[in-house]
Amino acid sequence: MVTPLSQLTTAALMTALTVISGYIFLPVGPVPITMQTCIVLISGAVLGGRWGALSQLVYLGMGLIGLPVFAGGRGGPGIVLSPTFGYIIGFVFAALITGRYLERYSDRSVRRITTAIFLGQVAIWSCGLLYLTLYFNIIIDKSTSWYTILTIGLLPFLPFDAVKIALAVSVTLSVYRYVRPPRSEPNQ
Repeated sequence: MVTPLSQLTTAALMTALTVISGYIFLPVGPVPITMQTCIVLISGAVLGGRWGALSQLVYLGMGLIGLPVFAGGRGGPGIVLSPTFGYIIGFVFAALITGRYLERYSDRSVRRITTAIFLGQVAIWSCGLLYLTLYFNIIIDKSTSWYTILTIGLLPFLPFDAVKIALAVSVTLSVYRYVRPPRSEPNQ
């Protein structure tokens, strides 16, 4: 039986893993490549939408109050004015979407898990690219085309994200062998 304490403990673990994975990064332009997206997607798949999103909200809150949890040890409210903030916001939506999708189906096939994790990744890309557009065109007032935004904020990430998606699917399948997958609760 899944208890609230076990969910809380696992959510705290996923928050901690998101923090740790932010210290594994490759600086490529204004947005670094990190292992965080892999952990975020796993958090949604393993915890379900609500608890997965909560684990990422805690991560976001920790960073906004100044703890050095964001990629490369950054933290503080100034992150809101950085080009990476949209991707960080996307973490919450990615965990929520990944988890909610999987909660809707009893079939936990590779195809179903891959679809859920890919949808979560699309949420990260979408939030990140929208905010990157806002960052360049409004925050720093540098007129930037969608082509440039895609070149900066998506294309360099695609090969790495494909590997992270495959890794997240593999880890999720392994976890499901030992832990009962989350299900949608009737009162939600």
